[in-house]
Amino acid sequence: MANRKSKRRRKRRQDGLVLRLLILVVLVLVVFEGRLIHTMFRPGDVVDSNTADTASGNTQELSDADVQSDNAIVSDLDHTSTVSEDGAPFANSEATGGSLDLPLAGLSISSKSEANPSVAAGGSQGAVNPEYIDSSVVVPLQTTPVDDSYFHDAVLIGDSRMEGFRNTSGITQGTFLTSVGMTLTSISDTKIQTADGNITVYQGLSGTQYSKIYLMLGTNDLGFYPMEEFLKTAESVLDQFHQLQPNAVIYVCSVIYVEESKVTTDYVNNQNVISVNAELLKCCEDLPYCYYLNLNEILSDGNHSLIEGASQDGVHLYADYSKLMLGYMKSHYIT
Repeated sequence: MANRKSKRRRKRRQDGLVLRLLILVVLVLVVFEGRLIHTMFRPGDVVDSNTADTASGNTQELSDADVQSDNAIVSDLDHTSTVSEDGAPFANSEATGGSLDLPLAGLSISSKSEANPSVAAGGSQGAVNPEYIDSSVVVPLQTTPVDDSYFHDAVLIGDSRMEGFRNTSGITQGTFLTSVGMTLTSISDTKIQTADGNITVYQGLSGTQYSKIYLMLGTNDLGFYPMEEFLKTAESVLDQFHQLQPNAVIYVCSVIYVEESKVTTDYVNNQNVISVNAELLKCCEDLPYCYYLNLNEILSDGNHSLIEGASQDGVHLYADYSKLMLGYMKSHYIT
């Protein structure tokens, strides 16, 4: 009898030990699984795709909404300050039936990090822009963009490309002295239609005093050789500007690239654009009152050519790209 009672007690102790071990195993599993579930769903560990793209240095497409948020788009130009009334020999996206509701064709703007502070507005961290020019005369990116009032005492001089900018960018202030086909070699003889009659650029600069001069010429000079003569001609024109407007900062706009597949004139090519721009940059380095506005920083496709689809004829910009150019001018200026 005593032996049987002893066996029952040992069996109960064994059963109790097994039960305690099972409870312990269950508790360990509950704690482990709970921690695993917490780790899996912890908010701080969720990877955001946009953050990952930025960290990896991927560039981002600049949409029309991005451009329009940076630049107030105004439908009508203030023609009271416009002295050229030749009209625009180019089409915008609406006129040609094209759609630019999608991101601008071929445009992906990368920043140039600390090595290149002159970055296009809206750019993301990424590779160095191939159009970056390391020169103290290149107009830098400023922290705060200006608005249209910055141009109220500016005169903008140029050929049909500048006329296109005037008519399609949305700019509302500024005096324009423009003529289709004007060149640096013909600037003194080219007549510009105004309400008071036909005048030359130099006559237009002889009255009102301006604080800024924007010059966009050189596209029609691409067949001008030799380049040494082009440099002399350009510096002579800029020196005349300075004599007539001694207090003005002169912005020399780079000749914008062309889309060669659409251009019918053989000398209008990007190799000549590069050559002419090198001379214009040298003008700015030689003349202390001139600065180089590097528009190709945002209008290049990254291979020294105009962005594909930015122009109907390969030369004159669609409105969306003129607006992009205006945004660049508002964020790049001399203080």
